[in-house]
Parts: sequence; structure tokens; C-alpha cells
Amino acid sequence: MAGENPKTAAEYDSNIRAYTIFCSYMLLCISLAVFIIRNLLVSFNSLSPPGFNRRHVLLFSFLATASLCTTWYYMYQYFVDSYQRWVYWQEFYGRPIVNLELGRWLRETELFREAWLAAIVGVHRYWWTAQIFLFACGLGLNLEQKGTRKGIKHTWAFMLLGQVVAISFATNLFLISLLLTPKSCKPAQKDAPRKNKWIGPWLLNFIAVFGTLWPAYSLQDPEFQAPPHILHPPRFLRLLLVPHFVLLLLPIARAVLPTKYVSDEDVPFADRAYNFMWNIVIGGGGMLVLKASAAVWREFGFSVLVPTLFETPAVSSVGWDVIFCWITWYAWWKVQKVSFDDVIGVEGSVEEKEVEVEETN
Repeated sequence: MAGENPKTAAEYDSNIRAYTIFCSYMLLCISLAVFIIRNLLVSFNSLSPPGFNRRHVLLFSFLATASLCTTWYYMYQYFVDSYQRWVYWQEFYGRPIVNLELGRWLRETELFREAWLAAIVGVHRYWWTAQIFLFACGLGLNLEQKGTRKGIKHTWAFMLLGQVVAISFATNLFLISLLLTPKSCKPAQKDAPRKNKWIGPWLLNFIAVFGTLWPAYSLQDPEFQAPPHILHPPRFLRLLLVPHFVLLLLPIARAVLPTKYVSDEDVPFADRAYNFMWNIVIGGGGMLVLKASAAVWREFGFSVLVPTLFETPAVSSVGWDVIFCWITWYAWWKVQKVSFDDVIGVEGSVEEKEVEVEETN
């Protein structure tokens, strides 16, 4: 880790593991993006323009591209900054770096942990980072309440892409997928309720909501807001991994289990459950942001928030991810020309209501 006494040369004989982990991560990011975009292109080419609004598809394609370029520009800057700091500490301990030594850098640094430390430690930084937990929750709920009911497959790919690349990028691609899905797709049948409506896939989403908001609140505790040079408790990383895990529970379950085990057959009850979860996310998220805002006001004042966005590359990457999430959902609300409840999916989607009207006629 940067800042520690360098190890002996014998310990650097092989950097295969470090390269493998880093390259696997990058390959995962690229593969997920290519997989989703390829499916979107197939849908785009198979539909005639009357089947979707081309301008709306282009709008969210632009937002997806802009969010990807912006967040990953700063992610690249974070990698560069991390390497430069590592070189500094090597020279500080009398081990000058002559050639580019990426393998040693990857072995001796903890990129994931250090990036999150930089983005979380400090109330002014966490004001930005806390919001990404809420948008991740929102994406998860929309994937289930809107995506699966419109027949969109591979919802796990969107969520995993959001976790490893950017939530705003994955959200824009998901909204494009909604635009390119024919409106004739019908939701699950409402005349076949479960024997026990309290047991259903929505329970996994409830776990995901709780498992995302709880770490978001916990990371505001003083023990996690200590200066970066102070050793943070081991559960710091565990708290960060909990949302990543729980948000993938239901999408992966849908990918590996038969449909009968992961379908909300009692749709009205499921809608009420999702309505309740949306209230938790919006209410709990609002309280989280208010708490973070109060902490910023007490220590620095709100004038520090904009400079904080450019304080470190890690904060910039997360901060711009949040900004593009706000822009994306505002744009979705405007182009759909519906109420706020319809945008987030409360009480069923617009498409489901259209289907119901057609059936009654």
C-alpha cells in the first residue's frame, strides 16, 4: 500500500495476479457494455420508427455517452493520480522508479478501497457519494417493476454494469431499452394470485433497498469519517460490498431460476409493495441527503460543494455520475410527459395502464 516501507525485490517476481484482477475488471466492464449495446442495436434495427421515438433514443444515447466519457475520464485520472502517489512514496523510501512498473503499483495499492475512501471520507465529499446509493436503489426497482414486466431480459447486466462502470450510464441504457421495447408487451397476468402473496420476488427487492440504505447511513458515522490516514475499521469494505451484493440478488435469481419462482403473479399486491419501497427510498434518501447537508453546513457551508466536485478524481467520477443521474431522470420525466409516480414506477407503469385501457375497450 502507498506509504509503506517497500518490500524486497523477491516479492515482485510475479505480477500475474495483479494484472489478472485489473484486466478482468476492465474486460468485465467492456463485455457488459458491448453485450447491452449490441442487444439495443438489434432492437433498434428491428423496429420501424413509428414503434419508438427516434429523438428520445438519440437523447438518452447522448446522455449515456456523455456520462460514460465524463465518469471514466475522471476514473482514468484517478488511476494516474494513484500511480503518481505510489511513485512518490517509493522514492520517499529510497526506491526510485525508473521504468513504468504497473504490476508493482497494482500489487501494492488497493484501488477499490482507496477510491471509496477518497469519495466517502469528509462530509463534503460524502454529500455527493451518498446520492449514488439512492440512484442505484432506483435503478434496481425500475429494472424489476418496469423492465421485467415489459419483457426485458438480462436485467442483471444493467445492474452489474451500473456497479462496475457508472449508475448513470446503465440507467440511460436501460431507459433506451424501455423505449425500444414494443408497447404490446403485457405485464404478468393478474388473475392468478399466489397462495401466499407475502412470499414473492418483491421480498428480495425489499432486502436490496434495506441493504443499500443501511450502509449509506452507516458510512456517515464518525468512525468512517475519520481522516484518510487513520486506519478505518475492517467493516468499511464490507459495508461497501453489501449494496453491490443485495442489488444483484433478484436480477441473478431471474437469470438462473425458472420463471415460476421469480414472477409476481399477484400484480396488484406487488404494486402496493413496490409503492411502499419507493416511499422508503424517497423518504429515506431524502433524510440521508438532509443529514449529509446538515453536516456540510456545520463544518464548511454549502459553498464548498462545487469545489469538492473537482477536489480529487475519485470524487469527480462519483459526483458526475450523480449529476448525470439527476439529468437523466429529469429528461425521462419530460419526454414521457407523465406524473412523477409513473416515472419512478409507483402503482404500475404507463405501459401497463395503456394495456389495461386497451383490454377494457
